[in-house]
Amino acid sequence: MPDFDTSAKSSSAALPTLTAAQEERLHQKMRRKIKVILVVCLLAFVLVAVKLFLVQITYGDMYSAIARRQYESKVILTAERGNIYDRKRRLIVTTVQKLSLAVDPHLVQNAPAIAKTLSLVTNRPAKEYLERIRKNRTSFVWLERTIDAPSSVLQASLDSLEDNGLIKIREPRRSFAYGSLAAQILGFTDAENKGASGIELGWDSVLAGKNGFMILQRDGRGRKRPSPDLPARQPQPGNSLVLTLDMDMQSIAESELQQGVKAAAAESGMVIAIKPSTGEILAMASLPTFNPNNLSSATADVTRNRCFTDMYEPGSTFKLISAAALVDEGKINPDDLVSGGADQLPRGVAIKDEHPVGTVPFTKAMELSSNIVVAALSQRLTNAKFYKYVRDFGFGIYAGIDVPGEVRGIVKKPQEFDATTKLYMAHGYQLAATPLQIVNAYSTVANGGLMMKPFVVQRVINPDGEDVHVTEPQKVRRVIGEESAAKLTRIFCSVVERGTGSSARIEGMAIAGKTGTAQKLRDGKYSKEDYTASFAGFFPADKPEVAMLVMLNNPRNGYYGSQVAAPIFQRIAQKFVSSGLVSPGGGIPALLNTTSPKAPPKTEERVVPDVRGLTLAAAKDLARESGFTVKATASNGVVQTQKPKAGTPAQTTTEIVVSTTQPDITVDALPNTTIPDVRGMTLRRALTLLHAANIKTKVLGQGGTVYKQEFRDGREPLCILDCRPPE
Repeated sequence: MPDFDTSAKSSSAALPTLTAAQEERLHQKMRRKIKVILVVCLLAFVLVAVKLFLVQITYGDMYSAIARRQYESKVILTAERGNIYDRKRRLIVTTVQKLSLAVDPHLVQNAPAIAKTLSLVTNRPAKEYLERIRKNRTSFVWLERTIDAPSSVLQASLDSLEDNGLIKIREPRRSFAYGSLAAQILGFTDAENKGASGIELGWDSVLAGKNGFMILQRDGRGRKRPSPDLPARQPQPGNSLVLTLDMDMQSIAESELQQGVKAAAAESGMVIAIKPSTGEILAMASLPTFNPNNLSSATADVTRNRCFTDMYEPGSTFKLISAAALVDEGKINPDDLVSGGADQLPRGVAIKDEHPVGTVPFTKAMELSSNIVVAALSQRLTNAKFYKYVRDFGFGIYAGIDVPGEVRGIVKKPQEFDATTKLYMAHGYQLAATPLQIVNAYSTVANGGLMMKPFVVQRVINPDGEDVHVTEPQKVRRVIGEESAAKLTRIFCSVVERGTGSSARIEGMAIAGKTGTAQKLRDGKYSKEDYTASFAGFFPADKPEVAMLVMLNNPRNGYYGSQVAAPIFQRIAQKFVSSGLVSPGGGIPALLNTTSPKAPPKTEERVVPDVRGLTLAAAKDLARESGFTVKATASNGVVQTQKPKAGTPAQTTTEIVVSTTQPDITVDALPNTTIPDVRGMTLRRALTLLHAANIKTKVLGQGGTVYKQEFRDGREPLCILDCRPPE
């Protein structure tokens, strides 16, 4: 025990003894550590509080939405697109549900089976589908959108196709009941079922409707289930459209146009039929075309509507506008005599006629489509006045059709005219017009000179079939007077009955129309190979129901409008009538009895026409047009002399006594005293008369009118014609 006590005392004595100062420093150090710990804890608490505030208050809605997305899913309910009907309420376009296939390449188990089945349906190589599946590393790859199975067996194989990685989606797609019929004007929709062209694009907001949605909840296994307590909105189907198109007329127009384009080996063709009294488009076709049910080959070249997106120089179909301006301004009447001589044009202007005319009534000049006559007569109008009629007929401005894509064409303003502009514009050059503008001009004349705005959408109806909007025919402007329109109708009926438009003639029905053949510009020069051939008109002319244009672009088997365009017009019009779609009207007699003047009264005095240099048949025709009769001793030949003289006034009961020269008379048998006197004639007429008598000629001067004539009876008898005006 003593030893133990001694050891304890010894150990205790070894511990250091802290002084009071040391103990105080130790306590201060400990207190500082405690304060630091308290501050850190306080800061941590504050940070936690701030975070809780941000999560629960500031970003509470965001995190709530994130949480909801983890157990809720919003599904879009696609609205059904409205239908499209023709004027007889026949369904043209509707919406159907079609199958689309996609895959998740990470989950696909039998890629070859999927590829093989799709290949049988689409006729595409199975290898193509295998590459899509194996090369893509994303979780979603489209294989085919909106599949059309060619048979029920293949459709069944698609429906039975199963794979963990295969995704089947039912998508709404447009179905076009008539295939390619009216494809360009109807247009098509894109992969999202939104309008991409034509009416589908222009009226997309009306047809599309409004999408709805539904909120679904996920259960513990991730399966989606609807919940009646969660918000939902039902889709609102789009409104439907009733068009002015008549699909019977459309079918006839496209069928005949297709045959005509093929026969003429043309690059493209267009037909537009419009109702003159309202402006309703009855048919509108453009070739080449496409099938909107299968857009794989739908290029921009075939989907655009050439009827109002492309521009052309119209050529002779534009003579209607020039004639309308002249008639309406009182500068010409149908029976007024006009000259087709080159001397009627300013010096240096080279305008030619395919069918040369002499001095004939204006109606006859139109029948023969004289470029020279129309160009020469245009000089009777000021530039401003001529331009006014061109603009009033709708050229150089938008027609305002309710389908997107229309261009306004090109027309020079009066201050841009040069010395030849009006001369060439008068017969359809030096301006650019759309086919729609041309047919609308003819429709204006058919409607008595009152222009109507062309339109395609007749009315908008809701899903219950009730009218939401009805398009009322809209008057644009009065272009010419009713009397002028009646005169033009008679003139252009004559073009079809007796002139260049005879290929469009239909027995028993009056048709007013005009051919057009326009050369195309190539590298700044008019081509001898590329043409636009057309025919525009309206029928029945005594009570017009349809104005129509047929136009072919670059035909190769014939290029005149009378050869390739007018026959198509005739066949379409004939089928419209025979199908009961258009009435035949009262025919030519009814038109003449109601609007054409009778034969001139016996006491009427008129100017005797110049029939010299014409064949006897042509002379009789010209005299009859002017109200006179011809008396001749021979039954044929070329008229050499006439009495009374040309240009003198005479009663219409007066007979024009003529002598003729037979083409088979030789110079040796022809005495000098019988040489035809051609002084005062146009050079063209004089040469016709002298050549008919086998008399060799020589011309002095630049042509025009013969002022002097000299006959030299030498070894080779010669008649010298001096066309130089006297000083």
